Amino acid sequence: MSRRVLVLSFERDRWRACGDGVDLAHRRLRGLETLIETQLAGEAPIDVDLTFDMASLPRWLHQYHTHYCNYTLHVEPA
Repeated sequence: MSRRVLVLSFERDRWRACGDGVDLAHRRLRGLETLIETQLAGEAPIDVDLTFDMASLPRWLHQYHTHYCNYTLHVEPA
């Protein structure tokens, strides 16, 4: 199984996943995960390590920082 690492940031009211040949954005985090799954479906199964760029999160989200954890998105074959 292969593995990719993407950094999650929050820019202009959108979540963005960037790195390792991927650059996607969506207003909702789950929507962004769906875009990632769609783009990487041809490589599936694959694990995508998603890490939050805490410096890019807006000030109002900092109060929730304990809820943001780096996680792995497992992409299954279509």
